[in-house]
Amino acid sequence: MINTKQAPRRELSFSSLGDLKAELDRLDAAHAAGNLENTGNWKPAEIYDHLGRFWTCSLDGFPAGKLPLPLRLLGRFVFKKGAISGSQPPPGFKIPKGAEHFLPRDGVTYEQGAEALRTCIERVEKGDSYVPESPLFGKLTRDQWTTIHLGHCAMHLSFLDPKS
Repeated sequence: MINTKQAPRRELSFSSLGDLKAELDRLDAAHAAGNLENTGNWKPAEIYDHLGRFWTCSLDGFPAGKLPLPLRLLGRFVFKKGAISGSQPPPGFKIPKGAEHFLPRDGVTYEQGAEALRTCIERVEKGDSYVPESPLFGKLTRDQWTTIHLGHCAMHLSFLDPKS
């Protein structure tokens, strides 16, 4: 098991969905050429699937149930400001019990993971609405949701290196 808090990563940030799509194109090309390297614990397919699963929840709704109060308070009063300003979540965060729906599907292929993520991006570009409230951060605007996803994607995709 790799300590992802200390694993080497690329410097990566996205200011738009177009930036994210351009990076996904680079990663897809590297994968097709057999040159996509990974410095974390999840395979590229698993990273894409995880990102798509979280993004889908923010569009279609999160599973019923509330996060524990300490986690909600931490999210709203400590992490929200950074998340809505585009900061990346910290690497190495363990998905808590009760949030297993964010874990990648067992046996997900690269193509399935990439499709899950790209479908979410297309939905946002076509104007699909986000849910009005995050279980972790509370009320969010459309732009705040998108910024959170761009930061989340940048963190996870920074573990992938499209070697040329």
